[in-house]
Amino acid sequence: MYALIIHKKAAKFLKSCNPSTKRIIAKKLELLKENPHSHPLLDIKKLKGVKNVFRLRIGTIRIIYQFAEKDLLILVISAGGRGDVYNKKL
Repeated sequence: MYALIIHKKAAKFLKSCNPSTKRIIAKKLELLKENPHSHPLLDIKKLKGVKNVFRLRIGTIRIIYQFAEKDLLILVISAGGRGDVYNKKL
């Protein structure tokens, strides 16, 4: 199982979500920790043009992350709405 590190700006967005959304996101992140490559219950895609960066879709929320295979570590780079998260520099 992978360890999860959340960047400060992503954590700020996640804290601003309503409680029901927070519960859903927490469940999805627990599933992500099992297998960050692909999981049958998660909508994961690799981002084009960026090496080893993936996107997790949870409704209109996007979570951008990287993972280190040998360290068993997932770094959540960014989280936000569908339009905002892709505009941030990765």
